[in-house]
Amino acid sequence: MARFSARSADAERDLRADRILNAARELLVSWGYRRITIDEVARRAGVGKGTVYLHFSTKEQLFMTVMTASHLRMVELFLRDLDEDPAALLLSRMARSVYMRVQEDPVARAIFTGDTDTLGSLIQVVSTAPGDLAEERERAMNEYFELLRERGVLRADSSVQDQRHAFVAILIGFLTMEPAAKSTAGDMLAQVVRLAFEVSDDPEWLSTLVPHVRGVLQRMVDRLHDEIRSNMNI
Repeated sequence: MARFSARSADAERDLRADRILNAARELLVSWGYRRITIDEVARRAGVGKGTVYLHFSTKEQLFMTVMTASHLRMVELFLRDLDEDPAALLLSRMARSVYMRVQEDPVARAIFTGDTDTLGSLIQVVSTAPGDLAEERERAMNEYFELLRERGVLRADSSVQDQRHAFVAILIGFLTMEPAAKSTAGDMLAQVVRLAFEVSDDPEWLSTLVPHVRGVLQRMVDRLHDEIRSNMNI
């Protein structure tokens, strides 16, 4: 009975934390970080103010968890795409997927575009993420690009860092500028990335790359889960 009660308590705690995170996410999108108080988060989540602090030590920690959860969803969706179609690992396909999903996720959009109206002082916190988490992100992106270059999927006539910089500049440009036609912007982005960086989309090569890319992304998922658990005082 004690073991069952412990499991029930854990499940209840997790559900309560999810309600708090969902409330914080809704308020971040509709009000912006500056205007939000923990009292309002508690009211929106249907819990006491002390319960919010039981899960998250500070307001900043709570909203950093909201942003980390958004990042986690993006990576997990990319993993799902890979399971369904090896061609999803192409840089052009990944760019299109990121673009379309950022349009659907206002928190991710605020992060990618540096929206200070939404994020306020959190912008500074994003740029100073925990060292090991930032290093894992860098390592994951570098390994992804290097794997594609080694197998002849991406051009290799510039450094990985220059290539990554150019790719991010193109992606952010599409995200920050109002498209001429929203319905085709993702396809246009994919075409630009394909012409700028890709030299092959051989399905045989792509299939052999999937386990390697999946391993890189899974490490990122595990690290993001660790960060969320740490922020939630678990």
